[in-house]
This record gives sequence, structure tokens and C-alpha cells, in this order.
Amino acid sequence: MKRSATEKIRRVESRFSKAERFNVAKETGLSTAQVELRNKQGLSNKVREAITKTGWEIFKQNFLSFFNILLYGIAAAMIAVRYFSGLFFLVILAANILIGFIQDIRARRTLEKLSILSKQTNLVVRNGEEIEIDSDHIVLDDILILKLGDQVSVDGVLLSGSLKVNESLLTGESEHIDKNEGDYILSGSFVTSGYAHVLVDRVGKARYAQTLQTKARAFKRPKSQLLASINQLFKVIGIFVIIIGLLMILTNFVQNATLIQNVKSVSGSLVSMIPSGMYLLTSMTLAVSVIRLGKKRTLVQEMYSIEMLARVDVLCLDKTGTLTDGTMSVKDVYKFDEYEKEDMNLILGSFFLANSDSNATAEALKNYFKTNEPLEVSKVIHFSSHSKFSAVQFRKNDSYVLGAAQYILSAKEMALIKHKIEEYSSKGFRVLTLAHTKKSLRGERCPKGLKPVALIILEDHIRPEAIETIRWFENNGVKIKIISGDDAVTVGQISKTCGVVGADHPLDVSSMSDEELIRHASQYSVFGRVTPEQKEMIIRQLQSEGQIVAMIGDGVNDILALKAADCSIAMAEGSGAARGASHLIIEQNFDVLPSIVDEGRRAINNLQLTWSLFLGKTLFSIIMSTMFLITAILGPAGAKIVYPFTTQNMYIWEIGAIGMPAFFISLQPNMDKIKGSFMGNVVLKALPGAISIVIAVILIFLLQSIEQRQPGTTYVFDETARTMATLTMSLFSFVILFRTCLPFTKYRLTLFITIFTATLSIVLIAGFLRLDLFNIYYKYIGTANVIQLVLINIFIIIIYVILVTGMDEKGVKYNEN
Repeated sequence: MKRSATEKIRRVESRFSKAERFNVAKETGLSTAQVELRNKQGLSNKVREAITKTGWEIFKQNFLSFFNILLYGIAAAMIAVRYFSGLFFLVILAANILIGFIQDIRARRTLEKLSILSKQTNLVVRNGEEIEIDSDHIVLDDILILKLGDQVSVDGVLLSGSLKVNESLLTGESEHIDKNEGDYILSGSFVTSGYAHVLVDRVGKARYAQTLQTKARAFKRPKSQLLASINQLFKVIGIFVIIIGLLMILTNFVQNATLIQNVKSVSGSLVSMIPSGMYLLTSMTLAVSVIRLGKKRTLVQEMYSIEMLARVDVLCLDKTGTLTDGTMSVKDVYKFDEYEKEDMNLILGSFFLANSDSNATAEALKNYFKTNEPLEVSKVIHFSSHSKFSAVQFRKNDSYVLGAAQYILSAKEMALIKHKIEEYSSKGFRVLTLAHTKKSLRGERCPKGLKPVALIILEDHIRPEAIETIRWFENNGVKIKIISGDDAVTVGQISKTCGVVGADHPLDVSSMSDEELIRHASQYSVFGRVTPEQKEMIIRQLQSEGQIVAMIGDGVNDILALKAADCSIAMAEGSGAARGASHLIIEQNFDVLPSIVDEGRRAINNLQLTWSLFLGKTLFSIIMSTMFLITAILGPAGAKIVYPFTTQNMYIWEIGAIGMPAFFISLQPNMDKIKGSFMGNVVLKALPGAISIVIAVILIFLLQSIEQRQPGTTYVFDETARTMATLTMSLFSFVILFRTCLPFTKYRLTLFITIFTATLSIVLIAGFLRLDLFNIYYKYIGTANVIQLVLINIFIIIIYVILVTGMDEKGVKYNEN
């Protein structure tokens, strides 16, 4: 009996309440023996969650789908009446299942190998030492060290230090909340500034975030047209299959059909109606994409996000970690006259020995400014992307503040040094201002009356692959927008170096209202001094204009934008919070992005082609089954009017013109930008073929019924008509395949010739050896019938060309709109 969620939570709480708590000092932490005891008690942070499918899920998806179960039932009925020659469709079904099963296993192994990219690590104190461990190895009463960029993976009490945290993943509110000694910190929040020791109070299933799993989940599923199309199409087909199947069984008995005729008729209709390979081919195509991206060190956390990459119109980047590699170096130090004699190594060396900030800027400054005799520090304010400064107060109330000049200086002081800042910024350098005051620091606010001491000139390291990558996106119709918290002029210069279109006119949004930002979102390519909230606002505005937006980020300041984007991509070396909020994670190289987009386009473009092949046969079967049902219902009882085609009649079409080519088409390169709706494109491609074959079959049966009408019956659907119709369907299915392969590439031409030749050879060999593989009886075809076949096929080819031309024109207009 399954326990309710409330019962499960109560049992977890009971286990925690019964656990003996350790009295742990923050300097020593837990001992090895205490950690082992907690693991034995099940009081660790490990939760059974995986981004890969379980063995049961793989089995269920490939073996126990609705249509597969229906086909098993049809096969059982055919075996029961000893209709063994029609069971060859089980070979096709088994092949589809096997391919899907193998690809799912391969995809799972690839993801398991790459999952280390998304693992979160934390610093803890154990046995008196700071060690880094996976977050799922944290246990109850551990001493956890939190700093800027960390995602909080447990609940705990802050013992020492102070933090600013963002709880937007839990509450939806993006406010930065102060956490001081004695405050409680919840899992799911992330640190935006500060440094602290935390006593772990809740782990695993007892964490707050775990009890609100749905609400606290880091990333949303992408709005996939493909997923929506699969669900919608299979529901519609499922309804038709059930209704038509039941009505056919009923009308066949009314028409005095024998049991074997009933089974042949119903199985022929339903098996041809079911696109059994479509779902498996879709899963396989996406699984192949996952495997290929895995080989490029890219972890796909949500399979259907691949489609969103294929459709992306705008790619938004945070300069740091994407255009640049996230590292910086000090290029120069410009001291103002009044402070010319100040020892920058002493001031900034002491500043960063006291300040535990660990971002790229801080690391560059720590490496450049060093001192062996640091000044005594009485107060520290850590950097935050919200306040955009850090500060230290030394003895005698000497306070130094480091940050962007416009955020820490008065307008008067800013005006005096603005020209110097712009001189460096225009060359692509990042400029920080060190300012001084005799006042003491109060709270977390920036003190007033600051005087500039020096300008620290920092240089970003541009990724060597960034220029080529940006050029690729621009050439492939994807707009690039750089959204950064850094100075707009500096960001613009770096963007210009990388070839971003529109980088000559960067936009500083620091003093801009929300309304102004929304108005300019689509007009500019480079944005500077952007807050995390403004990044999200830009993305949502682009989406409101009908754009599909991808976002690449690596820091906690990108979280809101990553969550808002249609497809979110994180750098593996970025923060755990950014990785958790993203659909894809790329290990290091920025130049892998074109491969990701190409892979998405390949998958979706090819699926549109293969789906149109499957759907054409399904539409034909539904239309023909409905027409024969209506004829049987309106016709006289006992006339034996039944659906004429058996499962064998469809093999050439299903295997030769759909199954084999669809598999190889799904693997071909196809990097064209996708236009229009997925399902709309598929239907427009599938309808002309389905309608043309329906017209041909109707003509054949009408002609034969006129020629061979017998007394006492209304219609006679004999072997001649069925054989002629089967030959027409089989031949014309390759006309449809021919059109699908256009325009021919070497790959497609080779594929078409090979499959057509192989299928024709099998048909001829089967006929020569008198094998009843396709239920075709050539002995019933005379010279007059051959002439009829030629004329009918010429006629429907003309009809097909007219329909294709009309549908193509509709498709162009549809995609333009």
C-alpha cells in the first residue's frame, strides 16, 4: 500500500527527531566516526533523483506503449485464427523496439558519465580541516561553509559570519535577504554575497526544498512543440483506432464476414493506421542527439530542450564566462594625485586578505596586490551583484570601498574622474574605483562622502573561439545580445572585438526605467550595468515579441534570466545554482554552441520529414477505413463489404518507403533554420500523398466494381482490385519518398536508389519464389489491368504535383506569418 506524501514527511521528521544531536565546534566539525554513524542512520543529504531514465522506464516506454499493447493484441488474434503470414509486422515492431531500447541505454550511459558536470560540491569542516565534498555526502550536524555563488543544498543555522541570500527558487521573490548569526537558511536558496559557517539541521528528504519539490525545482520544462505534437497526435489517432476498430468488428459480422476475414480486415486497417515506429523514431533521434552532444562534453538535462535550440531566434550571453573565459588580470593602477604616495599593495592586499569574496575580479586583485603585514580590520562588507561594491574598515575608522564609480561616488566626484574612466573603458578595459573615507561602515550601505583613491584597470581574457562562434550565429540567422552587469562601454568594446552586430552602440541601463528598458530591448545588441532582474525583463520582452530566446550564463546573477529563457545553458565551471537552473550544461568551450544548435536543427528538421512519411500512411488508412465503414453500413447486409487490405499489403509501403528510409533520414545532416509550426509543417507534407493514394484506390475499386458486378451483390472487392490497389500504393509510396528526399544530396540520392533497388529486388524474388510476403497475386492482373494501372498512376502523379504545389505555397505563407 502506497503511503501519502504527508505520511512520508512525517516518517522522515520522526527519524530526525529521534536522532541524537552532536555538540559540534565550527573549528573542528564532525569526526570520521560521527560521519559514518550519520550515514548508517540514513541522515545524509542523498536523495534518489536521477536525470536519466530508470531501467523500468526504458522498458515501459519501448515495450509497453499504448500502440504496442494494441499491436500485441492484434497479433494474438491473428495467431488464434492461424493467420501467420500476416505477422511480419511483428518483425518491424521488434526492430523498432530494439533500436529504441539500445539508443535509450546508450543515452543513459552517456548521461551517467557526464552527470559529474552537474554535481554540486560544498566545503565542510571535518576533523579540523576544510574539505570539498559532493553535496549529497553532507550529513546532519556537518559544519558547512557558504560563500558567494554557492547554492544552499541543506537547511541549517548560521553560526558565524553573514550572508546575503536569494530565495527566488523557493518563494519567487528576488529580494536579497540578510542572514546573520542565529538565522535559519533554507535549501534551494543561493548565496549572493558573504561568507559563513552553517550548522546543518536538515538533510535529504527532510529539507524544506524537498518537501516543496515541485515549487522549488530549479528548471522548467521547455515549451516543446514536438512534445505537444506527439501527445496531441497520439491521442487523436488512439481515439480513431478504438472507434474504427470496434465499428469494423461490428459491421463485419453484419456483413456475414467469416472470423478469418474479420481478423484480416480489422488487423489490416488498425496496423496500417498505427504509426508504431513514429514515437520510437522520435525518441531515438533525440537520444542520438544526446549521445552526440555528450561526446562534445555537453550534458542534456531536458531532452526536449534540443528542439528549442533548433528554433532559437535570439541568443543572450553574459559577457563573463562566455565571450571571456571568466578570468581577469590587472592591467594598470592609476592613482590620483592626493593619494600618489599610498601603498596600494598594503591597502588592497589587506583588503582582500580580510575579504573572502571569491569571484573572478577578487581573484585577479588578490593575485596582483599582496602584503606580508596586513592592516588590522574591524568590519567587512562583501561584494554583491545587487549593491555592486565591497568595503573594508581598517583601524582608526579608515574605510575603503571598491566598486564601479557610478555606484559609490557622488555626482560631483564622479564628474572629476569620468574622463579617465571613459579613456580606459573605451579600450575594452574594466575599471574599478577604490575610494576612501574617514567614516566608519554602518550596516551594508555604501558610506557617503567617498574620495577616489585610484582606478584599478582590469582586462578580461577573451576566449579564442568566441569570434568564430559569434560569426557563426550571425550567419545562421540568430541574433546575439550581450547582457552584462559591467560597464556598457567596456562590454561594447569586447563585443565589437568578437564581432557582435550593433556593438558600436552599447546601452547603459543603470539609470533606466523598466518602461524604457522594455522599449529598447529589441533595438540594442549590447546592454551594460544590467541587474539580474533587468536581464530577466529583457528576455521576457523578447519572448513577448514572438522570439524564441536562449540564455547562456554561469553566475548566480544569471539565475532569473536562465529560468525565464526558452532554453537555458550553463557553463560547467559556473555556479551550482546556474547549472541547476539550466536545460543544458557545457563543460568549457564556447565553440561547442554551434554544434548544439546544429544538432537541434538536424533532429527537428529530420523528424518533420520522417513524421510526414508516417502520417501519410496513417491518414490514408483512417480515410479508407472510414469510407469502407460508411459503405458497409449503408450497403446491404450480407454483402461482405469489408476493409480489403491485409497487413501484408502494407509491407512495401511501411518497410520500404517509410521504416528503412526514415531511420537513415533521421541521421542525416540538416542545418536549415526551422520555420513554422512542427505539426503544421508535417501535415502540409503528408496530406498530398495520402489524398492522392486515396483517389487512386477509389478509382481502382470503382472500375473493378463496374466491370465485375455480379447478381445479388452491390460490390465485389476481389483479388484483382486489391492487387492493383496494393501495387499502386507500393509504387506511389516511393514517389512520396522521392519528393521527401528533394533536394537530392549525395546522401539522399544514395539512400533513395539503394532502398528502392533493395525493395524492388525483394518483391521480384518473392514473386519468383512464389512467397506470399505481400499478399499480391499477379495471376489476377491482365493486360487491360496493367493499362489501367499505368493511366491511373499517371493521373494521380498529376494530382499529387498539383496538391504538392498548392501545399508548398500554403506552407510558405504559413511560415511567413
